[in-house]
Amino acid sequence: MPTVAVNGIGIWYERSHGDGPALVLTHGFAGPTGGWPPVIEDLKRDFDLVLYDVRAHGRTGMPADPATVTMRQFAADLAGLIDALGLDRPHVGGVSMGGMITAQFGCDFPGVARSLLLCDTLAGNMGGDDPDALAVERVVAGAFERTAAIVEKHGLEELVRREDRYTREHDRYAHLQIWTLDEQAERNRARKAGMMTREGFIAAARAVREREDLTSRLPDLTLPVLISCGEWDLFYPCARRDAALIPNRRFVTIREAAHATPDYQPGLWRQAVRDFIRDVEAGVDVRGDAVLSPPDGAPRT
Repeated sequence: MPTVAVNGIGIWYERSHGDGPALVLTHGFAGPTGGWPPVIEDLKRDFDLVLYDVRAHGRTGMPADPATVTMRQFAADLAGLIDALGLDRPHVGGVSMGGMITAQFGCDFPGVARSLLLCDTLAGNMGGDDPDALAVERVVAGAFERTAAIVEKHGLEELVRREDRYTREHDRYAHLQIWTLDEQAERNRARKAGMMTREGFIAAARAVREREDLTSRLPDLTLPVLISCGEWDLFYPCARRDAALIPNRRFVTIREAAHATPDYQPGLWRQAVRDFIRDVEAGVDVRGDAVLSPPDGAPRT
């Protein structure tokens, strides 16, 4: 697959050239392009889909200067990739950290995207006055600080081992993913120990922890925005807070899903993405709230 020179680094990407409008999606923390679940293959057919590895992740790799690994730089890289590929106002979205990058991109580069898709993510960082959202953001900051400290002292393999143990002993939703617990452990190991360096992990964790609080800038977003989040996601209060701040948005709650809805309810996540982009392309008013629930006994595909 190709790379393109953007902001002093070579960004690895793939492009599907599928039917439909251009859609650029950004992966989550420590989850480069190969970590997307199988539902991404459907979106490759539905859209001219661009996936890429974020700076310090996967085949894009770690830049020489760790100071360039910041949320603002991630957003600038995304804008540079869109420009380098000659995409004309694509739809732009991401899951988890990818949603944080998308929100930063939307605020910093107005007019570049046709719409934004903020999935299982949060735009704040201990700003604003929503107590539930603030509590979540403190937990997130602490988690990234602790995991970076573990990697710095013990390495990525030890972090993966501890995360696997925590998942099996304490995560009450993990067994509801489309992956078995063994598969989750192997995928986590492959993404972190196999596709990131120690320096890249630490720098990317710092970028997430020190990101700008965007809550004061969200009301200035005028383009259509999809906010989707699993009902069991720790981030849900933040998604709800962000939805209240964005004027032209659709807020979709996905039932029976925790963090990263594509790993819990891929069919519903695909539906949310497809329906939103279809409505934006048709000029339909996207504003409103919706709840997507799996049919009883339906497979998670």
